[in-house]
Amino acid sequence: MRVDLWNLRTPENERDGTVTGPDGRTYARRTTRMARREADELLAGGTPVVLDLYADGRLEWCDGDDARSQWAGERAYLTTSEPTAKQLAKHAHWTAGLWQAGDGSQIVYLTGHC
Repeated sequence: MRVDLWNLRTPENERDGTVTGPDGRTYARRTTRMARREADELLAGGTPVVLDLYADGRLEWCDGDDARSQWAGERAYLTTSEPTAKQLAKHAHWTAGLWQAGDGSQIVYLTGHC
């Protein structure tokens, strides 16, 4: 399932730096940098992914097959450091973080750089 999260943003999300998923949970950042292997394991276990590419106005939740498909397409562009201008000239790159809700539910949050 794919859901545009822009419509679910609240003033609290803006203030607290959180995101509310279509599952009604509010997620907050726990880590800012995650390696491909860590993300692979979480997504294989069914963890949803959120893609945040602010420059394109994209804030999208993907779970299930959509999450795995989206991850397969973007995985090669994940970096654990700030991408270089040379990298960005070829393709948008992502940094991944682990975000968690109060009940322990998790998402992989991909922040786009272009």
